[in-house]
Amino acid sequence: MRQSGRINFLLIGAIVCVALLAVVIFAGRESPSTVGARFMSALAKGDIKTLTDMTYLRGENREQIEKQWKFAVEEVSPNYLFRWDINHGRELSGSTASVSIKVWRNAMSQSTYDEKFELPLVKNAETDGKWKVDVTGINREMYPGLPR
Repeated sequence: MRQSGRINFLLIGAIVCVALLAVVIFAGRESPSTVGARFMSALAKGDIKTLTDMTYLRGENREQIEKQWKFAVEEVSPNYLFRWDINHGRELSGSTASVSIKVWRNAMSQSTYDEKFELPLVKNAETDGKWKVDVTGINREMYPGLPR
């Protein structure tokens, strides 16, 4: 005979475990828009470490990528100011995505206007299964001295 109001702790524990597992699985996946926003924020701040971590350049190792970002951020455009806004991100396939952004170059100028650019993203074995920005696919007008 069951008593009304009795709690089955095993059932509650199982429900909590399933909920935590779902949160871990879905929270671990970053959307292309999130990756694009992190990349653009690092670019605006001149954060070389984050830019290096988020950059995919085929055939280049981490040191080479960092050297190219140092050149771009510290030598070519140390005082370059821009504003950006994410339009949308979309996954094109399991290994490629694109983030559409608006960029206002020379942000301190009154005659600046928004221009549309795309950030191509890749996710493969070389990127350890994480979304990374394929910098070679970014239009060179967006930021002076982008790595090649």
